[in-house]
Amino acid sequence: MARYRLDNMIEHITGTENRYLLFEGGKGAQRCVPDSPEWFAWLAGLSSFHFQGKGGHFTARQERKQRGETYWYAYRKAHKMRLKRYLGTTEKLTLAHLEQAACALHEAALSAIPEDEALNARAKIPAPAGLRIGSVTVLWHEGVLSIRTPTEHHVLNKIQAAELLSYLYDQRRTLLKRQQ
Repeated sequence: MARYRLDNMIEHITGTENRYLLFEGGKGAQRCVPDSPEWFAWLAGLSSFHFQGKGGHFTARQERKQRGETYWYAYRKAHKMRLKRYLGTTEKLTLAHLEQAACALHEAALSAIPEDEALNARAKIPAPAGLRIGSVTVLWHEGVLSIRTPTEHHVLNKIQAAELLSYLYDQRRTLLKRQQ
């Protein structure tokens, strides 16, 4: 799972068409409809955020220019290069605009791969077998937590996985205190 330096995030929920999770550092999940007045007010209160969209990701930073206005820029580091894209003012930060910027930066990152690296790319590492507990298999692979039983299969996004791990950790502490 990728770790981000920023606590403010907008993350597309994998497996859905247009559902996103919004997080603000220290406050947890935020509830606001994308592209609504609340959405733009929430963004205006941030100085930076990480965007994980359907087609790519970037870090957005609000920068103040000499004239006093603030503008947003998207940054992504790839292959020892820092890629930058102008996003505009807060009012222009619609979900569609953010997705478009993520896709453009993703394509720029792909084109930044040196030809010799692309030709000599390593083969993907096979997925691990996971942890088997009776008939339940728990697997963490490429940032996704998967829980499989004989009759069901559940995939948890990053936030759900973090909440599950936090719950299990709390229960572990309780169990260990009882054994002492």
